[in-house]
Amino acid sequence: MSKAIQIKENRRLNVSDAILAIRYPKDGKIRSRKVISRSKASSSGKYPSWKMGRMLQWESPHELNAFRLLDANPAVARFEEQPLVVSFVLDGIEHDHYPDIEVQVNGVKELWEVKTQADASRPEVSRRTELMTKALPTHGYKYRVAIAEELTASPRLQNALTVLRSGRGDIHVVERERLRLILKHTQKLTWSDVLAGALGVRSKAHVCRLILEGALYFDMGKALEQSTLIGITGAGSSHRGVFE
Repeated sequence: MSKAIQIKENRRLNVSDAILAIRYPKDGKIRSRKVISRSKASSSGKYPSWKMGRMLQWESPHELNAFRLLDANPAVARFEEQPLVVSFVLDGIEHDHYPDIEVQVNGVKELWEVKTQADASRPEVSRRTELMTKALPTHGYKYRVAIAEELTASPRLQNALTVLRSGRGDIHVVERERLRLILKHTQKLTWSDVLAGALGVRSKAHVCRLILEGALYFDMGKALEQSTLIGITGAGSSHRGVFE
């Protein structure tokens, strides 16, 4: 049965707890709805994503923190704000749901809703989350509620801010080759070595950029200290992303 026929069937039978349709932005628009407006000026803004190459609009500081963590996670291929609208029926009543972020990570498409713990625990939100978690995989998406308090937890966010602050600039192809040769013969690299200029004048900037790209890594779950080991990603090795 096609999706269109299934949608009509759901409505005709008045089926409860079902996704009716997923609608995407039209006419070349990026977002499913406007995020920034004059009325929201104090709680919204724009984030310059190095990964997406454009400004992303956020409507709460919690969404901004999510953008930062996603931008600093090399396992994340892309992420976009207000990507679509999910029309659904819950307890016999139709609703529209606007997930905050679409994330593509490790080949999987996820829809994120950013909520405080208190908001996520509200009965109506919990019921919607239960439905989205069960029903969205048939539409090709995994559903995740990103808890605001977890997004702000140190040291992950602080580590993300550190590498983003210094690693936004690209590395010239000639410089990349020089760095590759140095790292090829480097047995041990610590954050102290990086700050001391072990890879050259722009040692910190280059290392942070390579961490963002996934060529280098460190444990994002631990505080970045002088003794922190910076690993080199290669065959048989794996880096720890922001959420690992």
